[in-house]
Amino acid sequence: MANTDNEKQSLSKEELKERRKFRHQLLRSYTWKAKKYFIPGLIIEAVATAANLLGPIIVGKILNDQVISAAKQDGLTFYLQLLLVYLCTMVAGSLLRYASQYLFQLTANNIGRMVQNDVFNHLQLLPISVFDRMPAGTVVSRVTNDSNALKVLYAQIITRLISALIFAVGIYISLASLDYRLFLMALMPLPILAVVFWNFQSKSSRYNRKLRAELSELNGQINENIQGMEVIQSLGREDRVYNDFNRLNTSYFETNKRYTRLYAYSEESIIKLLNILVMAAILAYFGHASLTGSGDVPIGSLYIFTEYMRRLFEQFTMAMQRIGNLTRSLGAADHIFEILQIKTETYLDGEIEDLKGEIQFQDVHFSYIEGEPVLKGINFTLEAGKTAAFVGATGSGKSTIMNLLAGFYPLTEGDILIDGQSIKELPVLSLRRQMAMVLQDPFIFRSSLYRNIALDNKEITPEMAAEALREVGGARILDRAPEGIVTAVESQGKGYSSGERQLISFARALAQEPRILILDEATANIDSETEGLIQSGIKRLQAGRTTLMIAHRLSTIKDANTIYVMDKGEIVEQGTHADLMAMGGLYAKMYEEQSRSSRVA
Repeated sequence: MANTDNEKQSLSKEELKERRKFRHQLLRSYTWKAKKYFIPGLIIEAVATAANLLGPIIVGKILNDQVISAAKQDGLTFYLQLLLVYLCTMVAGSLLRYASQYLFQLTANNIGRMVQNDVFNHLQLLPISVFDRMPAGTVVSRVTNDSNALKVLYAQIITRLISALIFAVGIYISLASLDYRLFLMALMPLPILAVVFWNFQSKSSRYNRKLRAELSELNGQINENIQGMEVIQSLGREDRVYNDFNRLNTSYFETNKRYTRLYAYSEESIIKLLNILVMAAILAYFGHASLTGSGDVPIGSLYIFTEYMRRLFEQFTMAMQRIGNLTRSLGAADHIFEILQIKTETYLDGEIEDLKGEIQFQDVHFSYIEGEPVLKGINFTLEAGKTAAFVGATGSGKSTIMNLLAGFYPLTEGDILIDGQSIKELPVLSLRRQMAMVLQDPFIFRSSLYRNIALDNKEITPEMAAEALREVGGARILDRAPEGIVTAVESQGKGYSSGERQLISFARALAQEPRILILDEATANIDSETEGLIQSGIKRLQAGRTTLMIAHRLSTIKDANTIYVMDKGEIVEQGTHADLMAMGGLYAKMYEEQSRSSRVA
């Protein structure tokens, strides 16, 4: 999130203007979607305000001489009626305020739910390249923490500011109808308050952006240091790490102190001082009018005015607090809406029928970063049902070939043909459903064995999932599972060895019955004891399928129909294992080195 805040500071005025415009459009859109709660809440809030403002007027009438005189002439009836009306208005105001706040909370919760659903759905349609530059922790924070901050924006900020506005308008309307002199006096502090609010909003916005950036950097350093604590302690670097943390923490403290000073000055000093000055002015005015007889201002009117001013400045104080929180919440809203601004992938509709699985790469070039080619003119043809293996040093482009085949990135140049048809003209979602990828570090969900294999595919029954696990060599997993295939599995597959997790991912691939199989370093983290089971599982998976393998252990790919040796984004050698060994080139050297290392070990 620090990066986001730094980026925001570097944006041009036009870009900031466009971002704010997009934010306002979405806020209006979500507010309209939640109108069935929001609009009744506003109406009830207005009625509740009117009821609350009626109370001081009733008390003022009770205090006025003419009402007291009327009470003496007519008995206590009129007086008691006023008290009853006062009690009813206060109770009604409280009940209505409860109803309006309940509806505003429903509005906030409903908007929070819609935003989380929309963001999560949007994330699933984003290109993989987006997640390459956006850490998972940042994405999770935006879906959860920032969406909660958006709920706060509606529940405690926007609705409260609207309530304060309704209250202020109601007070001024009441004063104007009661006595124009009181109305004019109440207007006097408004210009000064406008300047105070503008100054507070601009400075608090700047401080809040800096606080978010510093807090993000502070959290990042804490997370990094905790994860690397073993290294820090083993090298005796505690003092240096502490000093770095203390520097960041002190900077965060100083920024917070400046923000606190601004808050105390604006709310506690200026607003309260204005309140005191207005009250002093009105008391002086009433006192002078009373002593000189220059104006007839009833005591009840004085009470109404002072009570309204007290409530008005309470609303100003509350609004100042909410404006301070408004910047933080709008920053969180920007974090969410930035995700919604990212363009999603567009896919062709339709299904691929009778996919055979023939693959052709035709002069494929690709760069993750412009000007830094990763693949340089890749050409090969893999017949349906055959196996191709790709070997080479880290960064040679092996995994990129698999990512392009799955349609995760657009090609820079060239084309990929599936059964003779360009991948650009195929419905990619349908193509992916007929592919299966087994990665070096298989992801195991916190669920059950069955759901981890079926992935909620209703066509795969528990019996089919169990059979798939047995077929790939996972019988021992089922044998010790207390509830069989529906046994619960912890997050990341805790309690299972790396080999067992890989077997579960093999069963997942087999159960989907893919036409194209991609194995990306599937045996890299497997111990020699488990390797036999893994190899049997791979053979079962490969049967009748077009298979592309990335392998570090060259002994596992000797049976591949074609082995492609890659170096710096190019295919430098290709052939069977026997062909490549006979060449005596790069592959032969790699194989001999691994064989030598294996014998030494």
